[in-house]
Amino acid sequence: MICRKTEIIAKEGWRYLGFLSVLFVLSLFTDFVFLELILFLFIIVVIIVFRNPERIPKEIDELSCLSPIDGKIDYIGKVFESRYFEKDMLLVSIKSSICDVSIQRNPLDLDIKKVYYKHGLNIDIKSPKAKLLNEQINIVASSFKGDILITSIIGRCAKRIYTICDNLSSVKKGDRYLIMTEGKVELYLPLDCRIRVVFGEKVKAGESILGYFTD
Repeated sequence: MICRKTEIIAKEGWRYLGFLSVLFVLSLFTDFVFLELILFLFIIVVIIVFRNPERIPKEIDELSCLSPIDGKIDYIGKVFESRYFEKDMLLVSIKSSICDVSIQRNPLDLDIKKVYYKHGLNIDIKSPKAKLLNEQINIVASSFKGDILITSIIGRCAKRIYTICDNLSSVKKGDRYLIMTEGKVELYLPLDCRIRVVFGEKVKAGESILGYFTD
């Protein structure tokens, strides 16, 4: 299923923007200038959090793997994935901040096998306990090159994860699927993916290429 969302502001943010806009207009009829300023700042925050820019990959290549989120590369390495696949996989971890675009995009064409949603806390993503205790979504999928796992974990500034697609069954590379205002995405890939990014590099969802698979 192709999930195209071309609104300037993602619809998940419309109710917040509408509510704050009404309050802001009403505040203009009062003498509380401070209240007007606070409401205006909240409107700006909502626009920043739910902004929905269109993204075009830097290269059009069927063998490429796109970044699923805006942020900085936090870890790259071979790990043993013990929760779902029980085998060695290549982990690329990307940490996002409140200033990054919140919308996540599919790194590959995927057939979704299972989506596991876990309620939890929103402690600092830097804490070793965050992966265990924080709210998160684990997407177990398969691609043309094998098994894929995408784990999205919220951070301290995030309150919840919003699912954009109504049907996470078969998704296209670059399509939007989640909104997470701050946190970390752990992307588990087959070992034959040749990573081209480095630790600390800034990446953009649906635009930056993390690596390439072999033919």
